This record gives sequence, structure tokens and C-alpha cells, in this order.
Amino acid sequence: MTRAATPRRIIFRSKSARTSHHVCFACQTHYHRHVDMLGELSVHGTFRNRGPVIGSTKYLCPNCGQSMTPVGKNFRAPSKDDREAWEVARLLVDAGFIHDYTRGGMTYPTRVKDVPAFLEQHRQKSEGEQLLDQWGNKS
Repeated sequence: MTRAATPRRIIFRSKSARTSHHVCFACQTHYHRHVDMLGELSVHGTFRNRGPVIGSTKYLCPNCGQSMTPVGKNFRAPSKDDREAWEVARLLVDAGFIHDYTRGGMTYPTRVKDVPAFLEQHRQKSEGEQLLDQWGNKS
């Protein structure tokens, strides 16, 4: 009795036509750059797209040479002279907010003083904190 061959999967990366915004917070500029796509190819020749890999390729700023930060495809860059808006964007990106989709229609803060409250409101809570919140809502 012979065993059937188990299909093997090959995971690979390729450049896609999809672009994402990358910013240089030092120069306060943004650029569109291609993102890597993750794909899967079986031994039977079927291809399955697994989606983008944000931040996998490091791009350098053409102005200053520093590493640029990926911020997602829906990022709207503030004007170059709006220093507070750039600081808000930097704080949000440092906290892990990537502008790839709008989280249920939420609006991001526009002032630096509003960022800490926004981050506290939208931070990932542990299972214990979620349970305490549920118990608090019942009383």
C-alpha cells in the first residue's frame, strides 16, 4: 500500500502593485512605496494570496536618509508646517496605530493633549481587565 503524497506549500514574498504610505517624521514628508505580498503556492500549482506584509521592506527617506515608517494606505499626511499634527501622527504610530482601515469609523485625535486619553480608551485590555469591565457594567 502506498501513501498519498502530502501537498507541500511554498510561502513566498513578492512585490505587489499595492502601495502604502511611508513617512519620515524628521523631514515631515510622506511617500507611496510598494509593499510585499505574502502568497502560498501548493504543489498542485494553486496560488493563494495571503495579504500584505506591512513594514517588511525598509525604505530610506530620499531627503535625509533616515529609515521611513510605514503608516498604512489610509494615512492622510498633515501639511508640512503643522508640527502638532505630525507629533500626533508620530505618537499614534509609536503606539501601534496603523492607518490601514478605519476601526469602526473611529476618529483619531487632532491635538497632542488628546492623545493620552485616546490611547487609554483604545488600548488592548487583558482578559482580566475585560472581565472586570463586564462585572462593572452589571452593577
